[in-house]
Amino acid sequence: MKPAIPLSVAALALFLSLSLAPGAVGAAQPLPPPTPAVLTPGQVAFMQAETRRIEEAFIQKVMSITGATHDQVVRAIPAKGRLTDRLARIYNSLERDLKAPLTDEQQALIFAADGERKQALKDLPAQAAGR
Repeated sequence: MKPAIPLSVAALALFLSLSLAPGAVGAAQPLPPPTPAVLTPGQVAFMQAETRRIEEAFIQKVMSITGATHDQVVRAIPAKGRLTDRLARIYNSLERDLKAPLTDEQQALIFAADGERKQALKDLPAQAAGR
C-alpha cells in the first residue's frame, strides 16, 4: 500500500500548477503593443511627403554610387510587400542593367544608404506626431 500524500502538499501542487499555467489568472501577461497615436490629416500628409522624399533621396544616392539612370534604380527596387531581399534584388538588377558587377565598395555604399533610409523612415512617425 502506498502512503497517502498529505492534503496540504496536493493543494500546494495544484495551486502552483494552475498559477504558472499560461493564461492563468495572476500569471504575468505580456504587455500589449503600444497603440499608435492617431495622426491628424496634416500629419499624415507630412508623413506621405517625407516618405516620398526619403525614397527619392535613396534613389539619388544609388544613382550617384552606380552611375545608373533613375529608371534603372526604380526598376531595381522591389515592389512593397515582395518577399525578396531588397538589397540583393537591387544589386542583381543593377548589375544586369549596367552589364557589370558592382564593386564591394559600391555594395557597401548602397547598404549604408539603405540603412539611412530605414532609420529615417523609422523616425518619421515621431516627427509627424510632433508637428
